[in-house]
Amino acid sequence: MKTFRLIATLVVAAMLLTGCDFFRSLVGKPTSKELEKIKQEAVEQARKQRALDSINKAKALQLEQEKAAAEKAGMLDESAGRYHVILGSFKVDGNAEKMYALLEKNGYTPKVIKFNNGFDVVSVAAYNNYRDALKAMEDIMEYPFCPEDVWIYDINQKMHVKQ
Repeated sequence: MKTFRLIATLVVAAMLLTGCDFFRSLVGKPTSKELEKIKQEAVEQARKQRALDSINKAKALQLEQEKAAAEKAGMLDESAGRYHVILGSFKVDGNAEKMYALLEKNGYTPKVIKFNNGFDVVSVAAYNNYRDALKAMEDIMEYPFCPEDVWIYDINQKMHVKQ
């Protein structure tokens, strides 16, 4: 019994003096320092993942906003004015964009309006008064880039795609 007590006391003393890391290393388990390092690596990896998630979320939001802006570009803002001076009506994709670019190059802020029949029309300006629209149409027809078939669209005709 004395031997057992001596061995038990030595084991308890060894545990108290050497700690758990000694026994953990004997059986191939990670020590407290290694566990702390693993924990720090996990925290750092989680931080990096949160940063990546945040960046991806911001990119997705930006793409969503750009998509909404592109869709809205084809919609008519009815608060801009009732009468639109139209410089072209196009069925072929890309032609409306060419006219848009030409007008922008000449200092205008055009708008592409999508019609229910599939045509895209390019408006150079919008007015609440028909006489103002008529005057603007006459003014723009003097420029060399202006086509001959300029016309005025009244949004009350409701031929455009609704917002």
